[in-house]
Amino acid sequence: MPLAHEIWMAQGGFVTPLKSVNKDAYASDALKKQGEILANASTFRFDGSDLMPGKIGAGAFWTGMIDLVGGKSAQDVATDIQKSWDAIK
Repeated sequence: MPLAHEIWMAQGGFVTPLKSVNKDAYASDALKKQGEILANASTFRFDGSDLMPGKIGAGAFWTGMIDLVGGKSAQDVATDIQKSWDAIK
């Protein structure tokens, strides 16, 4: 149903692969372009964090990757992520 997507599109921060939406419903030109890229993509892939529980994928793992790029050791990053994982089991 295009209308449901268009409501979200107008709010911003949402893109859809649904080809039947009114692309003018996007909240910005940047989102419109991103939506066009997604809708016309022949391949779309997720990374491992998309399959992780939110507290890990969007939390500890995300933070850990930022810390790693910022210079924190891989061992310390992995230890922190594991502690977070163990806390939600």
